[in-house]
Amino acid sequence: MSGRSACYSRPYICPTLVVAVLIVSIHLLSSSRCNGFTLGHKIAVFREVEVPRRTPVLFSFNNSNGNKRVEYSRELLLREEVESPFRKVRFFLYAVSASGCITSMAVSLARVLAALSGINEDLLGQSLENVAVDSAVLALVAWGWKRDTEAQQSKLQRAAKGAELAKLTIRTYSSDEDSSRNVVLPLSSLRQGRGIDKRVAICAASSDKLSSVLKASIPLGPTLMENDWIIVPIVVPQGMAPLGLDKDLLEQKWLALPCGGNWKAVLYDEVAQASSQGIDLDADGFTIVMKKNGKVGQRTKGINMNRLCGEVMDRKEMGLDVTNI
Repeated sequence: MSGRSACYSRPYICPTLVVAVLIVSIHLLSSSRCNGFTLGHKIAVFREVEVPRRTPVLFSFNNSNGNKRVEYSRELLLREEVESPFRKVRFFLYAVSASGCITSMAVSLARVLAALSGINEDLLGQSLENVAVDSAVLALVAWGWKRDTEAQQSKLQRAAKGAELAKLTIRTYSSDEDSSRNVVLPLSSLRQGRGIDKRVAICAASSDKLSSVLKASIPLGPTLMENDWIIVPIVVPQGMAPLGLDKDLLEQKWLALPCGGNWKAVLYDEVAQASSQGIDLDADGFTIVMKKNGKVGQRTKGINMNRLCGEVMDRKEMGLDVTNI
């Protein structure tokens, strides 16, 4: 009988440990992501989120517990699946591994109960060992499933945020005699391939902070234009354009003011996150960068026009691609 138990245990433990090693390897190979805002002298690059060409519709409702839940459109879900093609495979491996562990644990627990009742007592040690291994692997599978689910939801939320930003509209000055002085257009029209190709820096702070920064940035106007920057100042938490700006400042081609759309609602969670991380909106503010390719690039503490231009110029000097960033 002991010989048969040995034959049973050898092929069982090895695959279980292989599953455990496989799950750990998958997550070690996956790239980590950054959350939150960075200090002024350091820039944390967020995982890029592409703004969809057709903005997906988001449906939100309250569940039975009163908690707000969001359902994402089919287009956004398909986009996430394309960007993370192996996530479904990992979910399948988690389900198969969990079902195998549960089945094996049930058999081992039955043997433990039998051994405690005086039947096949020589299998008690191996059965307890199998239960311990199964429990460890099952916990590892649950951890992997939770981590992948959280990463998926985070990616969908960032993509949805990019889609919401793309719908917001701005008013910019035009010196073209054939057009109106003020041109209103959505942020999505500034992405590459749509005729304008601009980088957008959404600068959020108090009205006084924005006024002082914008006035100090007038000498940098040619550099901002050379590097294709559009600066969009917005007063938070009100979610409105700063008032009382000089006429010379309003006629700067690199400046655009928010108009239309619900800027306050879209930036509400950004303001809440910045405040929770100790960013003083009156003294510092924060900046959200949208790249030429329509992706939300980075969020940084403070408003520094020199740094925005310097990053692009440094990439040019190093011979790196700047057409999409």
